Amino acid sequence: MGFDMNNAWRISNINEKYKLCGSYPQELIVPAWITDKELESVASFRSWKRIPAVVYRHQSNGAVIARCGQPEVSWWGWRNADDEHLVQSVAKACASDSRSSGSKLSTRNSPRDFPSAGDLSDVEFDSSLSNASGAESLAVQPQKLLILDARSYAAAVANRAKGGGCECPEYYPNCEVVFMGMANIHSIRRSFQSLRLLCTQMPDPGNWLSALESTKWLHHLSVLLKSALLVVHAVDRDQRPVLAHCSDGWDRTPQIVALAKLLLDPYYRTIEGFQVLVEMEWLDFGHKFADRCGHGENSDDLNERCPVFLQWLDCVHQLQRQFPCSFEFNEAFLVKLVQHTYSCLFGTFLCNNAKERGEKHTQERTCSVWSLLRAGNKAFKNLLYSSQSEAVLYPVCHVRNLMLWSAVYLPCPSPSTPVDDSCAPYPAPGTSPDDPPLSRLPKTRSFDNLTTACENTVPLASRRSSDPSLNEKWQEHRRSLELSTLAGPGEELLDPDSLGKPAKVLGGAELSVAAGVAEGQMENILQEATKEESGVEEPAHRGMQEVKEEALLEEGSR
Repeated sequence: MGFDMNNAWRISNINEKYKLCGSYPQELIVPAWITDKELESVASFRSWKRIPAVVYRHQSNGAVIARCGQPEVSWWGWRNADDEHLVQSVAKACASDSRSSGSKLSTRNSPRDFPSAGDLSDVEFDSSLSNASGAESLAVQPQKLLILDARSYAAAVANRAKGGGCECPEYYPNCEVVFMGMANIHSIRRSFQSLRLLCTQMPDPGNWLSALESTKWLHHLSVLLKSALLVVHAVDRDQRPVLAHCSDGWDRTPQIVALAKLLLDPYYRTIEGFQVLVEMEWLDFGHKFADRCGHGENSDDLNERCPVFLQWLDCVHQLQRQFPCSFEFNEAFLVKLVQHTYSCLFGTFLCNNAKERGEKHTQERTCSVWSLLRAGNKAFKNLLYSSQSEAVLYPVCHVRNLMLWSAVYLPCPSPSTPVDDSCAPYPAPGTSPDDPPLSRLPKTRSFDNLTTACENTVPLASRRSSDPSLNEKWQEHRRSLELSTLAGPGEELLDPDSLGKPAKVLGGAELSVAAGVAEGQMENILQEATKEESGVEEPAHRGMQEVKEEALLEEGSR
């Protein structure tokens, strides 16, 4: 990302072996002049010791994005001088980094770089400070840092009763605090439950859109997209650093930061970059997958469950729809990621943080989901992808421009299982790569096209007795035997080939001979039918057994 590690920034090992914060990575990027002792003081003031740490630098202007937990202000209005110094140092380090790297202010005026005012016109957020004056120069004064609080102002103030709170503008000069009004995990969970209930019921075409709107799922997606877009505006257009947090910094914070990085940097829109993005913002910075997905050891608490990661993937899908040429991966990639977030088939999304995964040795004992969603798998490649697409994306965030992710929520065929050879099994050991792979058995489930699957199987070499042609001949002879059995001594026997013509009356001995002849005929006809199906010609000479049977048949007809 082009960090100036000599003058502006440094990598701190204060969290080595997770001794400072169990839900943070072991290495953190902080301003160069901030000491580890100051970081320890800041950790005592931030929720769960989640200090402000830089996670992204915009290469065009040097503006950075940092993330943290809420300050523990409480009702007493506590403050921490080291925390205030660290937040202001982030903006100063950006200015120092920009001067040393020689980056220039961007003067782009294209309509794509400056979205219309309607894109953010319906964003409900509160600003605690007025906008900065444009007369300040970056070389003289650092840009005003944007503190983006994902909560509403009322929710932030209410958190003071629990020991939390928000930054006071008087204590953080040259900073602007903005509240985005995003819903908490309990509101998102109720919205998702309403959406699931709607999708499992019989659809009512007349009220479907109204029922979908009442779930507020698309509304929550819209607010999340607008929050990320506000970060993109500040970093890319205004060259301002951003500090994002919510309450604890592991639910709404990774949603906003990861989505903003996806919009700002084309690298994260590749398969490799998307893996790095998920590993860093969601796994290394401690999103509680075990609690939120309900597959942890203590998953009985339903209040901890919430589809936070699924909601973020839904926003990524909305971006895919608006920018079909900007992502290297396709929709099937995201669908598979959704499925295996909850399947527990891979160890990637187990446990609540990297510390727990290290203690349980998940990397050694389980497989990674990225072994399936690898860059070389053609099934997950977007055929429309162009590496020359827009560098920074500015999506439309209105609810009317969003669509329900039918491949995930509705019971319809999903694009997750391709029918081509891209997901063919690996060749068996000892065979060359050119040899065709072993044929798979046709499946009744989890296969989108059974016809294609059956065509790839090896056909059977011989016919069975249950084949239709043999069954017809067998049923025909069974009917003739039943007729002959029902016709007792002294009764008139009807010939099936000439109905209506009386046949001769047979005696008991002659009837038994005829029945024996019919059994022998049955074997011959079955053999002949098998020869006809297999293409074998009848031999020119006949055996003695056939001659005897024909003679007995003629004797019986007399």
